[in-house]
Amino acid sequence: MEISILKSSILIVDDSDYIKAITSTLLKREGFTNIFVASDGISALEKFKEINPDIVILDIMLPKMNGLDVLLEMRKLNPQAKIIVISSLATIENIQQAKNLGAAYYLVKPFDNQYFIKVVIDLLTTKGKE
Repeated sequence: MEISILKSSILIVDDSDYIKAITSTLLKREGFTNIFVASDGISALEKFKEINPDIVILDIMLPKMNGLDVLLEMRKLNPQAKIIVISSLATIENIQQAKNLGAAYYLVKPFDNQYFIKVVIDLLTTKGKE
């Protein structure tokens, strides 16, 4: 893997400390170092504006502002934003809505760790969601 990819900034947005810890650990094991976290929709948008991350890992069920609204706002701020939605809510409606709002991927919790890393790397090495 290219060194430049490992320097990518990654924002993890989830109200679960467990999920933030797991995803951070998986990314750190791969060599990623610029990892940021947020626990609710409002702080996620603030952090997004502050760091303009290369990739966002975003839960749907969030306090203060739901993940789909956060996704919409992030895509307004940066139409090329690379966003992976992760959720235990695997309804066709949620998946379709996330895709329509610009999510590059929708992963259902619990997800396969190796697939998660593959998705992150694949997304970082492409131009993003058009």
